[in-house]
Amino acid sequence: MSHFNIKTLTFYGIAIGSVTLLFKVVTAYGETNLKAAPALAGSYSFDAKNLPECLKSDDLVLTIEQSGVYLSGNLKSNNNSVDRQKTNPEKPTLAGKWENQGLSLSGAVPNLTGCGKSTGDGSQNSLVKLRGVVEGESLKGKISLVENAVATDFMAQKVKKREQQPEQGH
Repeated sequence: MSHFNIKTLTFYGIAIGSVTLLFKVVTAYGETNLKAAPALAGSYSFDAKNLPECLKSDDLVLTIEQSGVYLSGNLKSNNNSVDRQKTNPEKPTLAGKWENQGLSLSGAVPNLTGCGKSTGDGSQNSLVKLRGVVEGESLKGKISLVENAVATDFMAQKVKKREQQPEQGH
């Protein structure tokens, strides 16, 4: 009795050939049609003159973290020392996604001066929606505060990371 009969060998040959062909088709499709999301992570400084009234006095910075198409981040005022102390950089307050060649982020942003509803602990929360596209080193789009529901155009420039200076000895 032989373990290598023609029916068994034919079955395994067809099965292996089918899997190989399917793998090649899926790989070819992926290489031609699927593109990774662009690298968006970093900090973007807003041009305040185009922002809603309550944000005009603030020097706003949007920090974006990225994991594939999923985005998270913080919108902070550099003018507000309370904001810098209370906003935990490890816990993003905005969440969103990269889709259809654009990004969308939304969430509650704490401590934007003059915006939002006051909470019981003396801080303020503003519900923010942000949609935009990245063009080179700039981010352009619309931002709206849910309280007034008016979307305003904005433009933000990517902030270059400062190169660390080597520490000098005594």
